[in-house]
Amino acid sequence: MTTLPLPPGDMGRPLIGETIAFAQDPARFVAERRARYGDIFRTNLIGAKTIIMTDEDALAWIFAGEGKYLQNKWNGSTRRLLGEECTAMLVGPEHAQRRALLMPHFRHSAMRAFAPKIQAISVRHFDQWAARGETTVLTAMQTLVFEIIVTLLLGDGADVDISALSKLFRAWTAGIATLPINLPFTTYHRALRAKGQLLAAIDAIVTARRRAPEQPHDILGALLTVRDASGAPLSHDAVVHELHNQLFAGHDTTVTVMTNLMLQLAQHPAVLARARSEVRELAPPSALLDLERLKQAPYMNAVLHESMRYLAPVSGTFRIMLRDMAYKGYRIPQGWTVRLEIAGTHTHDQIWSTPFDFDPERWLPPREEQANRQHSFIPFGGGPRLCLGVNFAWAEMRVMLALLLRDYAWQVAPNQDLSYVMVPFPRPKQGLRVRFGRADETL
Repeated sequence: MTTLPLPPGDMGRPLIGETIAFAQDPARFVAERRARYGDIFRTNLIGAKTIIMTDEDALAWIFAGEGKYLQNKWNGSTRRLLGEECTAMLVGPEHAQRRALLMPHFRHSAMRAFAPKIQAISVRHFDQWAARGETTVLTAMQTLVFEIIVTLLLGDGADVDISALSKLFRAWTAGIATLPINLPFTTYHRALRAKGQLLAAIDAIVTARRRAPEQPHDILGALLTVRDASGAPLSHDAVVHELHNQLFAGHDTTVTVMTNLMLQLAQHPAVLARARSEVRELAPPSALLDLERLKQAPYMNAVLHESMRYLAPVSGTFRIMLRDMAYKGYRIPQGWTVRLEIAGTHTHDQIWSTPFDFDPERWLPPREEQANRQHSFIPFGGGPRLCLGVNFAWAEMRVMLALLLRDYAWQVAPNQDLSYVMVPFPRPKQGLRVRFGRADETL
């Protein structure tokens, strides 16, 4: 195996490699290098020797290798921000056991029961947007989605200051994509401080909940009552860190998709009109939305799928090689990083026609471009580390999008920069200001 060549590529500048070009737009970075080197190439990202694979077999190879010849990898600064005891950081049997504990609360049946609460919270926020007349979608969506995930984790009516928690949460997550310089004036330092305050607030919530005579059937209740194979409960710190992690995991994907989708629909009025017509046929005004019916709305779901293909909410994740392996005639060395490439897969021109166009029709008959291609659409990852909250995210996005299409209208406000920042999540640089109102009002 040691006689096999490394994949072709350019390691870039010393230390930083090609990190700057990658951070500007991961999907186009991959597309340009794929055209130059082929589907498998090497680079240097964030100080790590990295191999990027974008051929059709790559994702299956990565998913099959979890815990065998590769495993999940987070850089040290991110591990410090997220904490060591949460599901995202666990590997092997510990990871599988924690997922098994949480999975029942994220099944589709659980989300079906939670959908009316998603609708009630969303309507209250959207009505507030309409009353203001103009809103910045990114920040308003962050506030809305944070309340929904807190309600899912802690239960309806939890005695928490959601506004205060939300401010701490934003300061904490702002450190994810910054230089990990822990000095008082840096974003990373403020993020670490906010993390400590957020953990303290969650710790107080968990401590208070332990005193309850019975635990409600919410995620915190499950974390407090579960026992492992030996009959031992989760440690107090593990419960606190898991809630902390789930706040992060359940927030940014939905915020990113919904913000981008509101811009994409405003820029494609024919798509907006068709999706609006379909939803209004399915759900009369003011009626409680039926999650099962929304799952069967072909065009609305095509729009959602296309939004996540066109701009993957997470561009990819990383694995580290546990031993040398051969792949497609190349050596993949132990200790190197392998990129689980999502954005590059979603814009591969051998899978998708005109991949950088926003085109929901590609999801509908007769085209259905992804129909016979495994792992061609993976916005939530896959394999043993498939996003735990995938059903929650789908339920949340379907309900929010259906409400927006049925009951509200929006226009992009003039005089703003609509260009994108791509890392850590692809979002309009200025947050997307819109004029927003009820559908029967003139904007």
